[in-house]
Amino acid sequence: MADNNQFFEDILHELSFRSSEGYPNFSKPEHITLLSEILTDWGLTDVKYELIKNLLKEKDEKPLDAKEKEKAKQLKLVWKGKGYGKEGEEGITYKNVDGKLTKIDKDGEESKEDTKTKISGADDFQHAPDIKKKEKKVDKASKPRTIAGKNKTLNKIDSMETDEFKRDLEPDDTEFNQRNEKIANPTPPEAFKLPTDIIENPKFPKKYLKALERMVNTKPTGDGTKWTHYSDIPGGAGQISAQAGELMTMMGVSMSDDDFDKFTDSLLKHEESLIESNPDLKKEAKRIVTKSWINSARNNRKAIVNRIKKEYSNSEIINTSWDTKDDVESLGLEDYNTNKGFSTDMYIKIKTADGEEILDEVSLKKSTEVNFLNSSAGKFIEWDENIPEDINPTVYRDTQRESLVSTGQSLTPDIDKFLSSGSESAVKLRKLFESKKINFAEALEETKNGKGSRGKSKVILETIKALAEDGNDIAKKHLEDVQTKHRGFQKKAITAITENPKMKAGMLSEIRSEFPLKAVSDGEETMAIGANSLDKAVMKNIFGTDNFDEIKEKLEAQPGPPPFLGYRAEVGSEVIPLAEIRVREDGVGYGGSIKFEMTLDKRFAKVLVKANSEVYSEN
Repeated sequence: MADNNQFFEDILHELSFRSSEGYPNFSKPEHITLLSEILTDWGLTDVKYELIKNLLKEKDEKPLDAKEKEKAKQLKLVWKGKGYGKEGEEGITYKNVDGKLTKIDKDGEESKEDTKTKISGADDFQHAPDIKKKEKKVDKASKPRTIAGKNKTLNKIDSMETDEFKRDLEPDDTEFNQRNEKIANPTPPEAFKLPTDIIENPKFPKKYLKALERMVNTKPTGDGTKWTHYSDIPGGAGQISAQAGELMTMMGVSMSDDDFDKFTDSLLKHEESLIESNPDLKKEAKRIVTKSWINSARNNRKAIVNRIKKEYSNSEIINTSWDTKDDVESLGLEDYNTNKGFSTDMYIKIKTADGEEILDEVSLKKSTEVNFLNSSAGKFIEWDENIPEDINPTVYRDTQRESLVSTGQSLTPDIDKFLSSGSESAVKLRKLFESKKINFAEALEETKNGKGSRGKSKVILETIKALAEDGNDIAKKHLEDVQTKHRGFQKKAITAITENPKMKAGMLSEIRSEFPLKAVSDGEETMAIGANSLDKAVMKNIFGTDNFDEIKEKLEAQPGPPPFLGYRAEVGSEVIPLAEIRVREDGVGYGGSIKFEMTLDKRFAKVLVKANSEVYSEN
């Protein structure tokens, strides 16, 4: 468990095993209890509180600004997991609400005092409650735009002159260098600096120039894997290398071709020098800004620029921004939380040929290797509470565990004899017992008494496997039954996904954040998938329609192999593969958790490339 990622993965696997849903859900109190029990069982009581706090803390919570941090210091407040309170005193008295310290009452609600302040006026009027704040007058764009029920109209605003576009990155270099001292990339080469001739007048918030430089010069370890290490200003979400990739794309779309080439060439040259001087950093996992992510930015930019040139002839890209509230509202969009794109990663302000300013929203994918869904079959029950038992993951799990215990009990005399044989297989099995710190008899007894775990179930199954290899017929039959039940569940679940209307709707809802066909169909956003665009024009080329309602009614599951979700335009016509479907037990025969995964089908990737070639061939 030395590797943190593996450690947390082990925790989530065990929580999935013990939960009735088969997957973690930290919004449920019973899952918090299970997590606490696991950490206790693993002898981690001394760090239990801190681990739970880190797992449950809101990832996208806006941090306190400098003024609020100072206020907290003056009030002698410390973070207590769910809010702030005085050290040595029970309970919390303040919460972080959108980056502001907000006083709460004993029931956890905002205090009347704070509510009154909010009603009477904003910060600049809070000491004069009788003065009502005048609404800020803004100039609306000439043509109102409403897409998918959202107000996409841009206010007339010079984004370059907004505070958000001009602000410096926080913290300053001195504080950041102190933070970064232990995880900074080695020298030589000298720390990376962007070429000054291409960044003097950026069309995006200038703070990201500094953020990218810091990412280039930092190892992806510890705090270096979190955006909050690089800035106290709220940023995007996701893995840090992916965030760097998004930033490079966002910056690049606003640049000329020549400037973008200089920009990416400088990054590649530095990476080459870094690896040459430090061979131990050759593996991509050792760096944040890598060749693959730089090439991803190049490809994404190509897809976006090609589309804009055709969709908005003779247009001009005025500004670009990342997907943060302050950035996007600085482009002129009102009420970000209500009107933002469904899964947008970056925003582009475009001035069309007739002078209109419009917002273009893009979801970014590194390549055609897109993971639409990494979930659990526990979702099936959420989609349809009346699903039949043969695809109910809870029933499947309980049946498999009962079978495991029953077979283990019947084989106990044979196992005792096998272990005393001294064979190579028996020696190997005993080593497994030592590594798991439990033998077969103990694992069987505790599992039978409801004190099972993923590790104990694996010990029982591996013991049965050893007997099967030794020729035991009962053990062989058990393993055959396990595989039969597993394949049966897979087949029936895949069929139900498209034949059961509730299951189909649930599946589409789950994958839409990674494959937002409806948002693309509505014209709200487009996708850049590697060097390819998925937009209304491309959708129509592929499906014969850009109407999502028509598309979703013609989705169907195909058995494969491998099983996939496909689109059939007409009865008897060829099925276009969209997504490969995987329904599998995470640890067949012992895991207890059924994974439900979907990835972009490689055949659809080829269809996407062909459609882009046809739609954008002139570009």
